[in-house]
Amino acid sequence: MHSFLRSAALALTLLGSAQAATAVTTSDVHLRRTPNGAVLRVIPDQTLLTVSCAADWCRTSYAGRGGYVARRFVRQVTRSAPLAGRGVTLYVTCAQMRAAGAAPIRVGKPGYRTALDRDGDGWACRYDRQR
Repeated sequence: MHSFLRSAALALTLLGSAQAATAVTTSDVHLRRTPNGAVLRVIPDQTLLTVSCAADWCRTSYAGRGGYVARRFVRQVTRSAPLAGRGVTLYVTCAQMRAAGAAPIRVGKPGYRTALDRDGDGWACRYDRQR
């Protein structure tokens, strides 16, 4: 019971975080429902993720599922950046990013999101008509 309460407290702390960073997995890693909880799926090595970390765990999402990965299995690619506030732009779709004249955006630049980087090459909304 004590372990569950500690995991729940950590989950609430991570969910309340307003900072996120881009990271890459350093090996195959388990996406867990809660810190130390049931495994939801395996995230492959070298997968680019957006993470919010506290202590030993990082909150993230992969393949439509939200959960936690152990911090020791991810390497931060960009520093934490605010998810909202003055000067921060969130593009929901690539069409919206292109309409604003901002596409493509490289990992680490404001507006980049892994959800808009379909091939995981570090470029959000890179458009190649020849493909």
